[in-house]
Amino acid sequence: MRRLLLIGFGCIAIAGCETTRVSPEQARPVSSEDVYAFSRPSSPSDARIVFTQDSGALSCFGAGMQIFLDEKLAAETSNGESVKLYHKPGPTQLSIKNKAGCAGGDLRGLLLDLKPGYSYSVRGYRGAWDKAEPLLTSPEPFQYRK
Repeated sequence: MRRLLLIGFGCIAIAGCETTRVSPEQARPVSSEDVYAFSRPSSPSDARIVFTQDSGALSCFGAGMQIFLDEKLAAETSNGESVKLYHKPGPTQLSIKNKAGCAGGDLRGLLLDLKPGYSYSVRGYRGAWDKAEPLLTSPEPFQYRK
């Protein structure tokens, strides 16, 4: 019996690390109260970053993520939510971390070389040990209409 409980707990723990990809079109928009910066373009040449957090209630106990652009808190998301952020063209550090204390509060990031007027899709998922991970995803960056 003890062995079955350990196996069952192990399966739940492994499944808890998995998240399910959500497309930006199917994701719920982040509420305006959870967007702190970069919510509007400051010039016509600004690039757009569409960040979408995966869904997965067991992963990190359903905790949301914080999104930082160049070390400034831009927004907070929850499972299955998406936010559009705008930033001037050029090299930009996008970093994320879990809102809850699970899996530590490590910032995990990627460097984006933003082109003027282009849109970038970034997926926030939980990888090994429930650590928040950003990933540049499809579609490829494209010019968007304001």
